[in-house]
Amino acid sequence: MDMRGIVTSVGMVAFFSAAAYADTDVKKEIIDRCKAQMGTYGSAMVKACVDQDIEAVAGIKQIPEQYKPTIARCMKQMRQYGFSMVKACADQDIEAEKALNEY
Repeated sequence: MDMRGIVTSVGMVAFFSAAAYADTDVKKEIIDRCKAQMGTYGSAMVKACVDQDIEAVAGIKQIPEQYKPTIARCMKQMRQYGFSMVKACADQDIEAEKALNEY
């Protein structure tokens, strides 16, 4: 392997490690919030909360680039309530924007 291949390999490892670390941070945030908000209702409710938020994060990542300002606003306003609320905020705003454009 030449030097370029080594640098590329190291760069890819660093990139994917950073992405995995970010995902780990988000998962930790979700688990901590769900435990704090739902812990008194038992493990099943905490798990349901975590599962919904992880699914919502995946959905948020699929929203087209043109709606990033909407996502940013929803993150700022709703993140403390969970990523399911962020996604609901973004989905509703995007739907409303599309409807308004039809008038």
